[in-house]
Amino acid sequence: MKKLLALTLLTFSSASFATLIDLSSWSKVDYDVPGAQAASNWALSNANQTVTQTVNADPSLYRNGNNLTQYTMEGKWKVQSGAGDDDFMGFVFGYQNEHQFYIMDWKKNRQSYAGGTAEAGFRILKIDANSKGDLILNDFWGSNTLQSEILKSEFVDEGVGTPWVHGATYDFSLDFRKTTGDIAIKVMDGALTLWDIVLVDNTFMSGEFGFYNFSQGNVEYSGFERTGGVPGQVPIPAAAFMFAPALLGFMGLRRRAKNNVA
Repeated sequence: MKKLLALTLLTFSSASFATLIDLSSWSKVDYDVPGAQAASNWALSNANQTVTQTVNADPSLYRNGNNLTQYTMEGKWKVQSGAGDDDFMGFVFGYQNEHQFYIMDWKKNRQSYAGGTAEAGFRILKIDANSKGDLILNDFWGSNTLQSEILKSEFVDEGVGTPWVHGATYDFSLDFRKTTGDIAIKVMDGALTLWDIVLVDNTFMSGEFGFYNFSQGNVEYSGFERTGGVPGQVPIPAAAFMFAPALLGFMGLRRRAKNNVA
């Protein structure tokens, strides 16, 4: 009985309490889109529990490499004081590969560039392209293109969004497919809720989590913790479906040949 109780408590403890994530095993993905800027630089600090994207860079992800579903991710992030600029910081989740994932981003000021307009405020994008090389600047900037769909938004010009502030530290919480299968996101400034939404979209049911940055230097992510998490299914490459009929035909020929010999 004592052994059973100890095992139950151990299972409950490991499932209920998170530890700070060591970010040293995460890896970056840069998008060298025409009309953008330099490659990103993700610099670790604070015993690898903090990472800062230091330059005004092309769209970039810093991802954890874990294909999971049914988890919660929480932490803090900010644009450091004196950093300048007014562009995008945020997160990526449901990451399948370099051209299929969700982005939640946040911009300080409205800005038109390269034929597109990036609104100030929050939004969630679904990036769904055939390849990484097909993605262009406006898929990340103005969005609502064939490869980048705005699923949720609250923009300042619509009277509902909030711009981020240099030096302010914000709390981020993501519930990814925890109970209802939906995606819930909350952004807090201390006790003040800035954005609290639930997204209903079943395109990517599992995937990697990561940080996202576009054209904004000195964005710091720190103190992230994950609770829960169930391994997701590994996506099957499209090429596998192309070769499947030929493989099945070959197996059938082998079976018939074996029967004839017998």
